[in-house]
Amino acid sequence: MRPDRVANLALVLLVPAALLAQASGTGSITVATELKNAPDGRALAQLRVGAPVLIRAAKNGWSEVMVDGWLHVSVLGPKRDSFALSVKSPNGALMRASGDRTAPVVAQLDDGMGLQMVSRAEQWTQVRRVGWVNSKFVKLGAPPPHPPVAATKPAPSAAVGAPAAAAPPPPPEVPPESLPGDVAVLRRTGILTAPAGRTMGTLDSTTRLTTGPSERGWVRVTLEGWVRQADLIPLDSAATSAISAADLRSDPERYRGRTVRWVVQVIAFQTADPLRKGLGPEEPYLLARGPGSESSLLYLAIPPSLLEMAKTLKPLSTVVILARVREGKSEPSGVPILDLQRVIQR
Repeated sequence: MRPDRVANLALVLLVPAALLAQASGTGSITVATELKNAPDGRALAQLRVGAPVLIRAAKNGWSEVMVDGWLHVSVLGPKRDSFALSVKSPNGALMRASGDRTAPVVAQLDDGMGLQMVSRAEQWTQVRRVGWVNSKFVKLGAPPPHPPVAATKPAPSAAVGAPAAAAPPPPPEVPPESLPGDVAVLRRTGILTAPAGRTMGTLDSTTRLTTGPSERGWVRVTLEGWVRQADLIPLDSAATSAISAADLRSDPERYRGRTVRWVVQVIAFQTADPLRKGLGPEEPYLLARGPGSESSLLYLAIPPSLLEMAKTLKPLSTVVILARVREGKSEPSGVPILDLQRVIQR
């Protein structure tokens, strides 16, 4: 056989091996793209830029890849088809590079996606899934240590003895304007009455929220959860905390029948004697002081539905009341009388 034909034959035999070598090995995602269950198949997840993958094969412009990552146990469901676990979050779940809320996000997985379990560590589970991505969006080679960020100019060298500059805060995972309707809390944070307003409470990193309008880096959120029924007062649009006991005494007729929401201090459980005008004979009531820092005495008439609870209140305990004004200035003492509607112990 002629030497040139031998060389050409050798080249033909080597090409498939070279293509196979290029189609397998570690790699990374270069453009955010979908992970599908088959070439041109159903989407399973959205892979982030820089997500590390194991490239297993290539076929007609598609690459079969294996993706590893960590999920919080709160978003994991039971076995699905041939997979040991599944995603149970209706809004999807963030797969991270390690078992930590601050770890880089590798992918966002769709609800119902089946997963193989690799290992567990406290509240986190390492999972794995094989799927297909467009070969244009995957690059062979060692993936970056973390998802890339915008390049910045190197900082000038600090002078000897100068204090070290504080490290800049990490960029948000998702720009505020692109936040989906349902989100998870990234780290323990406060919930405020308004942007830069008063703190209402604290949310931990397992909290799920629904987002609303955003304003100057703040997002209005709605929280769904459960509280004890005994700790709630009906939100009466007519109820107010702005009326004081002094207001009732100064203009009794104006405030008669108004509903107030007050914080008061219970002094004692009592029953009315004939001298307590405005209260019925032997009518049970709470002698209280308030509202708030006001030192006015109050008679809080107790309905039958609250009688047993009222008897358990300890002297000098602080409660929140919803009550309707019966008398703004009773005779002969001038003490306001209110009809209790709800009581919450603090």
